Amino acid sequence: MSKTIRPLEERDLPALKTFADMCIGAGYFSLEELQEKLKQSKKNGLTTSFLLVSEDKKTIEGLRLSFPPGNWKKGKGSKLSSHLWKADVKNVGYFQSLFLHPNVTGQGWGQKLSMAAVDVMKQLGVHAIVCHSWVESPNNSSSKYLLRMGFEPVARYPHYWKDVDYECTRCGKPCLCTAEEMILYIK
Repeated sequence: MSKTIRPLEERDLPALKTFADMCIGAGYFSLEELQEKLKQSKKNGLTTSFLLVSEDKKTIEGLRLSFPPGNWKKGKGSKLSSHLWKADVKNVGYFQSLFLHPNVTGQGWGQKLSMAAVDVMKQLGVHAIVCHSWVESPNNSSSKYLLRMGFEPVARYPHYWKDVDYECTRCGKPCLCTAEEMILYIK
C-alpha cells in the first residue's frame, strides 16, 4: 500500500476529526478546534502540520500536529517548564499531537511525520521544538522515538490531560496519563 506524507489542508478536517476520535479518544478535538489548529500551523506561507495518507484508500493513517513559534501558548494540558529551556520561547515551535493508525505503528511513520515538521520549522528559523510525550503509550514508544530524534527530557507531569474534557482510550474520563515535556534544540 502506497503512503504519502503531505501538509494538512482544510479539506482534511472532517476525516481528521474521526481519525483523532479513534486514535486518542472521543472529543479530544472538536472540528472547530481542528480548524483553529490548522490556522496555528501556518506561518510565512508554510504549514508545519502533516498527514500520512494511504494513496489507494485515501484514508488518514497518521497526523503530526505542530505549530511554529508565535502561534502557540501551551499544549492541551496547562503545564510548561520554559524556564528550564536553553532557548527563548519566542523562538520555540511546538509538537502538539502525533497519532498513528494501529496498522502503521512501529514502521517509522511517526518519525517521518515529525521530520517533515522539523524541516519546515528549520526553514522558519526555530531554535528548538518542545512537546509533551505520552508516557503510557504502548512501550512508552512516544518518548522513545523522540529520544532517538534527539529530544531531551525536561519535566514529567502526572495527570497532564486530566482537565481536557474527552474520553481517553486508555483511562476513560478523566485521563490520568503522564506527559513528559521534551525539547529538541535545532543546530
